[in-house]
Amino acid sequence: MKTSLDCIPCFVRQALDAGRMIGSDEKTIEQILKRVLLAASNFSLELTPPEMAQTVHRIVREETGNPDPYKKLKEKSTLHANEAAGKAEGFIADSERPFEAAIRFAIAGNILDFGARSDWDESVIDASFDKVQHQPVDSEAVDILYDEIKQAGEVLILGDNAGETVFDKLLIEQFPGSAEVSYAVKGAPIINDATELEAIEAGIEKAARIVPNGADIPGTVLSACSEEFLDIYNRADVVISKGQGNFETLNECERNVYFLFQVKCSVIADKYGLEYGNWIVTSRELIKKGSQEQCV
Repeated sequence: MKTSLDCIPCFVRQALDAGRMIGSDEKTIEQILKRVLLAASNFSLELTPPEMAQTVHRIVREETGNPDPYKKLKEKSTLHANEAAGKAEGFIADSERPFEAAIRFAIAGNILDFGARSDWDESVIDASFDKVQHQPVDSEAVDILYDEIKQAGEVLILGDNAGETVFDKLLIEQFPGSAEVSYAVKGAPIINDATELEAIEAGIEKAARIVPNGADIPGTVLSACSEEFLDIYNRADVVISKGQGNFETLNECERNVYFLFQVKCSVIADKYGLEYGNWIVTSRELIKKGSQEQCV
């Protein structure tokens, strides 16, 4: 997905919010914004939004001297998710469709995204989980994914945000079959995306092998990823992409990828004929099929 002009103000807002969130003084924040605006003036709109976000947040880290500005938010997210996990496990166990129920919680957890929104709002987070029972998802796509996993020898999940990882673990526990599961995290801190540390805190290592992707981009840009990650990505029978940033970077990739995320950006909603707040279960092939059917 190419960057829209509407993305530029969002990058500036992220930089401002990040500086204030970690208590930087006004002079430091001013320097951050000057550098971000200068960088934005040279951005190629051919790049994906996460690639531009990489540059923005590197500037924030450099100017503040803080290697992980969102660390406290990530810790708070994991704590909050762990507190909610027991209720989620009970709901999944009692469901007539436990795999779909687990997917619903995995998508509900995608609200723990502090790139799209920088403030901790308990009411927004709780409202996401309150939708688990009734929010529409594509049950046909869920069933297709279930069958793919059941037949797979190896499954790769591309993780997104800290805290969300707790619910990804619950989803892995509902996988049918006996596939080997790898869980990819970011190679270094970027916004509140999960790194190996946050994945371990969520207990992911009990359900899957944790694999850093080698990059500090809030998405998955294959050209920037490590050889170890790419080897798993290329050989996996099923790839499941969590979150909006991974969708932005992989929705036009060559292989079939399954996407699970909430639409939290009006640019994405408009571009793909979605509504803000939609819960998405789809794949690269289903997106292509939909486009072909619209042309008939």
